[in-house]
Amino acid sequence: MLGGGNPVGGANPAGTSSTLNYIGNHVYNYSGTFPTTTDSQTMMEFSTFPNTYIVGEFVLMGGLKFASDANGRVSVFRVSVNNEVVAILKSDPQASDYTGDVKLPMLLEPNSKIKLEVIGNDTDANQTVTAMFVGRAYQ
Repeated sequence: MLGGGNPVGGANPAGTSSTLNYIGNHVYNYSGTFPTTTDSQTMMEFSTFPNTYIVGEFVLMGGLKFASDANGRVSVFRVSVNNEVVAILKSDPQASDYTGDVKLPMLLEPNSKIKLEVIGNDTDANQTVTAMFVGRAYQ
């Protein structure tokens, strides 16, 4: 079992935080909800362990309003590794062929700093953006 990370429980049962959460060799992070806005927001920022690489996937959901069938807001996500942009992805809930999320598989190398940012095409506090990262750690 890998050690460290953010222990889940107590006041933070879902593990929403700016660090990776470990259960055995499984790794995850939930962003929590962010209002859609035209200002850039950091949704996640975490580091990997020096002796561990991670095979995982980001799941990114654009701005949607809970319990509404109305179109959402366009969101653009930017993923950086060690301060270098490695991916820019668009989630467009306004498109007629919208599938509900955008997935980005990634291999995260040891001792890396990962940052996920989002920016929207409009401002609406009722339209929230969410993201998660799930994966498996290897030593």
